[in-house]
Amino acid sequence: MSQKKSSIEKVIMIPARAGSKRIKKKNIRLLSGKPLISYAIKASLETGLKVYVNSDCEVILKLAADMGCIPYRRDDSLCTDFSTNDEFMNDFIDNIKSEYVLQILPTSPFITRDEILNFSKEMNNFDTLISVKDAQIGCVYNSNPVNFDKTKQNPPSQEIEPVKIYATSLMGWKCSTFKDNMSMFGCAYHGGSKNTGYFTLTGWSTVDIDNESDFMIAESIAQMIPFEKLYKPSYH
Repeated sequence: MSQKKSSIEKVIMIPARAGSKRIKKKNIRLLSGKPLISYAIKASLETGLKVYVNSDCEVILKLAADMGCIPYRRDDSLCTDFSTNDEFMNDFIDNIKSEYVLQILPTSPFITRDEILNFSKEMNNFDTLISVKDAQIGCVYNSNPVNFDKTKQNPPSQEIEPVKIYATSLMGWKCSTFKDNMSMFGCAYHGGSKNTGYFTLTGWSTVDIDNESDFMIAESIAQMIPFEKLYKPSYH
């Protein structure tokens, strides 16, 4: 009789291709004196899960190995500006053995060990789990109100139903379901027709570095975080 598994097998994958149009060499650019990708690597390794870094860049792969990750060499065909998350994740799932893959973006340097572990635990209940952040303010889509009524008085912001926006810092997929969705729809990123959940992030973990101004904001945060507990508000 085969022995039942004591836990669900999960791995973490950090995607980090060499090319970046908006910020040159973004993943290895120094943030408060450390390579940007090292923040996500450190938080991921602290979870105790197996961590892969998926890249076409030898510098990034060596850095990953030196920090204790498993380097995964991505094929050059999956590293263009037109390569999709579906494509390189599909390739990764084909070549590793795990029940679930948690993807953590190196552009979200302030994600924490506890947030990753809580996300991993929640992942047990879904085929796809997507991190989101709340926008608790009036929102409009295609010129139409999403969470307010134009014919009624504007309520206090704390009473507005928040709109959940993709944070993308953390994404997770059950590998077998991901493959099924790829077969059925040619994509799997959003969960397809399967059981999809949403995990709300707050605070610094929602910071995502896409452009130069984002990097400057992140630099300020990175230098403040070590002294955050010492900060005291003052008033006029």
